[in-house]
Amino acid sequence: MKSYYGTNSGKIRNINEDNLAIHESENYYLCVVADGMGGHKAGEIASNMAVNTIKNYFINEIQESKIKIPKFIIECADLANKAIYDKSLNDEEYSGMGTTITMSVIDKVEKIAYIGNVGDSRTYLINEDYIKQITDDHTYVQELVKKGEITKAEAKKHSKRNEITRALGAESNINIDIFEIELKENDKLLLCSDGLTNHITDNDILYCVKKYGINSVDMLINLANENGGTDNITVIIIDTTDRGEN
Repeated sequence: MKSYYGTNSGKIRNINEDNLAIHESENYYLCVVADGMGGHKAGEIASNMAVNTIKNYFINEIQESKIKIPKFIIECADLANKAIYDKSLNDEEYSGMGTTITMSVIDKVEKIAYIGNVGDSRTYLINEDYIKQITDDHTYVQELVKKGEITKAEAKKHSKRNEITRALGAESNINIDIFEIELKENDKLLLCSDGLTNHITDNDILYCVKKYGINSVDMLINLANENGGTDNITVIIIDTTDRGEN
């Protein structure tokens, strides 16, 4: 199992408020992408707190041999949410900060990926013939799409398309969506912030990953920048095929 990753501030923003984390143990593989929001540098702080809290909790649970998925995903999301929420209440400089997360914990033995997400950062399953978005966007326009009030095409151009309805640190309690997928030969997982998907279609992602594999991370980031680059861009691609190497 191997992973490639990259993050970029984009063409407009001076600060990169995205963060990522990757950690591998003998039996599990953890990947996290977080896209922060808030005032000056607050989003950067929130996303950094989220990925570090999740990674450190993962390492501790692995060492103690206590990890149970998806319970772990719920617990680490609660821990990160509380840390960010408390800091935003106790430090006026960080008031109102929060972050999205999308995360994957892969059971390498059972060949199962557990996906968790809050907000509009996404996880995709990609194979040779298809791309499938696993996570659901927690956004105002996605709620309209679900209700049938607008189409997916209209959602992409809607003035409130970047208005998220759920984020770590926004409230005292958080609800994280959890998905479970069985991994097959040649499957890849792609985790990304919305700086990628705001400028690149799913078909563009599929074409690039099919042609260049995990080496396509930089190409995807460059393409998002060429198409506008209005936001920070973060991408992790995990090749889930076991080739007997790290």
